[in-house]
Amino acid sequence: MNFHEAEQIITMEHANTTVIVNKQDLTVSIQTNDATWKTNKEAARLTIGFDKKSQHVITLQSALTKQFSYVESGTFHSIQIKLEHFLLPTEISPITVIISVQLNTYDSDVIFQTHLVHSDHVAETVWPGAFSFNGSNEHDYTVLPAMQGYILPATWDKPVRRYHGGVIYDRDGYMPWWGQVKNNNGYIAIIETADDARLTMEHIPHLHSEMETIWIHSLGNLRYNRKLRYRFQANMNYVTMAKIYRNYVKSYGNLKTLQEKIATTPQLAKLQGSAIVHTSVHTFVKPVSDYYDTENLENNDKVITFAERAEQLVQLKARYGQSIYVHVDGWGLAGYDNQHPDVIPPSPRGGGYEGMKSLQNTCKDNDILFAIHDNYRDFYHDAASYNDQLTIKNQDGSAEYCDIWAGGAHSFLCTTFSKDYVQRNYNQLAANNVQPDGVYIDVFAVVPGDECYDPAHMMSRTASLEHRASCFEEIRARNMIISSEEPADWAIPHLDLVHHAPYALYPGPGGGPAMGIPVPLFSLVYHDTIVVPWSLGRGDWGIPEQDLGYLHGLLHGGVPYLSIEATDEELNIVRLLANLHATVGTLEMTNHSFVDNNYRRQLTTFANGTIVEIDLDEDTFVIVAEDGTTITSIN
Repeated sequence: MNFHEAEQIITMEHANTTVIVNKQDLTVSIQTNDATWKTNKEAARLTIGFDKKSQHVITLQSALTKQFSYVESGTFHSIQIKLEHFLLPTEISPITVIISVQLNTYDSDVIFQTHLVHSDHVAETVWPGAFSFNGSNEHDYTVLPAMQGYILPATWDKPVRRYHGGVIYDRDGYMPWWGQVKNNNGYIAIIETADDARLTMEHIPHLHSEMETIWIHSLGNLRYNRKLRYRFQANMNYVTMAKIYRNYVKSYGNLKTLQEKIATTPQLAKLQGSAIVHTSVHTFVKPVSDYYDTENLENNDKVITFAERAEQLVQLKARYGQSIYVHVDGWGLAGYDNQHPDVIPPSPRGGGYEGMKSLQNTCKDNDILFAIHDNYRDFYHDAASYNDQLTIKNQDGSAEYCDIWAGGAHSFLCTTFSKDYVQRNYNQLAANNVQPDGVYIDVFAVVPGDECYDPAHMMSRTASLEHRASCFEEIRARNMIISSEEPADWAIPHLDLVHHAPYALYPGPGGGPAMGIPVPLFSLVYHDTIVVPWSLGRGDWGIPEQDLGYLHGLLHGGVPYLSIEATDEELNIVRLLANLHATVGTLEMTNHSFVDNNYRRQLTTFANGTIVEIDLDEDTFVIVAEDGTTITSIN
């Protein structure tokens, strides 16, 4: 390791990596593998104020006092920078910012860290900021983990957007990493402290694509150390990045495979190769809800009893002949998305406890896994135990209000109370001989961690995620399959199944063209850790508008959705996907590529050698099984 300090710059060198810090403007240049990556001037900054209308931004380089020091250990060398005395419009700020750039001597990773000693009124900070990445080469691209994932060529000239400001663990970032490739050299950036972070992007075709991590305050401060890890590599591509991240997750003990989960919950083995049926018993939509049908009023209050659903499932199983997992919505007291968390006893109009037990027994007799929908975040104002004192409070002390969903007016239950409700409800169900095979806890794995400012139950985003995980594990401890909405990275060790993990579309996942070029980033990391269902139709939710969903399902080795009143054609497609999943569902996806450099022809490989190739323009597929058998037809 070589270290050199000059008047304007500080340099660290190890192996083929050189890190240069400009002492004046705090830009960082990293030279490695015949490539140079340099942060933009004035990218490192603070955002002062929590009210967006009155916020202002100051750059880190504007600090009147900068102190540089050098730290050496047996595993790294680091440049530490202490920044003080920022000039604000009316005063010199007491804010003290500690930043550093570290070069590891054993793997050449470059790690950026920051925290604020005095951070009152600082909403966000950025360090080190985006690397300059121009858009002149069509073969250069950015890799984004938005939903399933996509790559964005530097010259991409179609619209792209971030759904929720780039907040990690939302649809903008199932996983906390991204990367870029230029001239076959690239990097992966791993956000190690992701609970309070967001990932922003500015893409201007043919000009630049710039990504940066923004550190968000936690309960009004940024005192704990925020950490961003970069790995630079020649011949880097999106598959290499995904595998680097997979190994990173594994090194922390967080890569819990389906085989490991099956050892804890044996009936999870029955989910392999199953078809997923979603159905409902009682639908009740209040007039204030966005889903209230003003033209067909009968749609706002519908009941199909437990007994009727049981009969339909028996008929479906007889026709389909293979494994089924049924997810039942609207089983609770007042119907789907109503009066949570006080949803017991089961819907009287649906048949009550006796009807629900009968449906459960019918599923058992027909070897159908029986699961129910639940929710421990949306706290409905007409729930029996609703109390504003238990709700999540904002910084100003107010409680959130929402009336989008069927049950109308609700706030959010502070997650510190959620597990108590989970235990109460499933104790009550068990006391009445209702013990489902699986439970779906809504929204927990698609909404980022909540913060609560109520002094009686203050909660950070990190604590919120820990409480959610505890709710999942409570279900697992009862020997039930646990699922949630979408596969946010933090939740993967605690989940067996999700509703979906499809692609980011423009303008939203409900429909439209793909943003960038869809690639299976999530599946390359986590395929063998969680079961992911896929819709079958063209342009279904999360499926690019020109594509058939079942082709993507085959490519990913996922399980299929199945209608409770399916056509014969649907049954044939579902059998194909289910049979493939039975073969590869617990295996790692080892590779993905484009056939003949055609983005519409894609190929995946699984750990047993199974290969799946799809052509999205011709609506065709080829499956080459482990034994060499080739399948090219649904039938």
